[in-house]
Amino acid sequence: MECIVFRLLFLYSILWKTEFHTVLNEAAANNIRGWLEGVLVIVEAVDLVKIYRNGVKAVDGVSFEAGPGITMLMGPNGSGKTTTLSMVAGALKPTSGSVYIGGLDVWGREWRRARSLVGFAPQNMPFKERLNALENLVWHGLIKGMSIRESKRRGRELLEVFGMEDHAGFMVGKLSGGLRRRLSIAAALLGDPDVLVLDEPTSGLDPAARRSLWRRLRSLAGEKCVVASTHIASDAEENAGKVLVFHKGRIVAEGSPEELVEKYSPGSVIVVEGRITGVPEVDEASVVKSSGERVVYMARDPDTVLPRIIEAMVRAGSRVERVEVRKPGLGEVYLRLTGVRLEGA
Repeated sequence: MECIVFRLLFLYSILWKTEFHTVLNEAAANNIRGWLEGVLVIVEAVDLVKIYRNGVKAVDGVSFEAGPGITMLMGPNGSGKTTTLSMVAGALKPTSGSVYIGGLDVWGREWRRARSLVGFAPQNMPFKERLNALENLVWHGLIKGMSIRESKRRGRELLEVFGMEDHAGFMVGKLSGGLRRRLSIAAALLGDPDVLVLDEPTSGLDPAARRSLWRRLRSLAGEKCVVASTHIASDAEENAGKVLVFHKGRIVAEGSPEELVEKYSPGSVIVVEGRITGVPEVDEASVVKSSGERVVYMARDPDTVLPRIIEAMVRAGSRVERVEVRKPGLGEVYLRLTGVRLEGA
């Protein structure tokens, strides 16, 4: 009984102001969406800098543009991705720099209209543990100025989109990590934002769950601007139209996955495994990584270079047990640019 009373009091306590805000928000959003039709640059970040009180500079002069489709911030934890996305979404004020959504300044006088276009799903979306999945979506809808009726209708639609219709009545605290991540994105989509900002949307999910979630996100990307972050190279490679390579608070490279591979990691990857006692240098090949059981070479002409690599390693006393030749990916790009190996590389 106490839980039911709590829910009713919470919902009705803000109902009186909800309809008024709904009218204003819908009018503003409709006008702005009219401006955005045909616009290629929806999100623009200009010279973003964030210095925390302890003196740590988490973001150091980040600038980028994003349009329809998926733009991915790729880098390991601590590279500045989360701080950047929080500033873009209007959740964290930059020390300096600007963010524009459809030409509107997220941190300027038009911040209300700018942020009405953004749906933000941080890594830990705030949910009410005593409310179920659908009730949490209603709560988030009310915060965004939607009516109870519209929040509930849209909430049910989004639960179906993310395959959670059977979990509508589940308390959030009982949901698995994967279901909770889906619910976070559903909450961000309430109000039908034109820009979706997702911080590590597949963090902690197994490969099958990651692929399933990205498949759903790709279906949204045709009509929205999705700006997401990942520390998994294959996620960016398989799903992003544009990749921003983050390292120590800066963007060190950007482009499509194909452009980045062609520019920074052309040729093929040659992986030699076995009992490695020496790593010989071979003409027209460069060593990317080596250990006692594995050596990774990069070569433009693997057919010519591979026999020489095997011959040189056997001569050095190594026992070669397995050889793999494959095309490089964004993992090799990141390793070459920063010296750091990403997950999924």
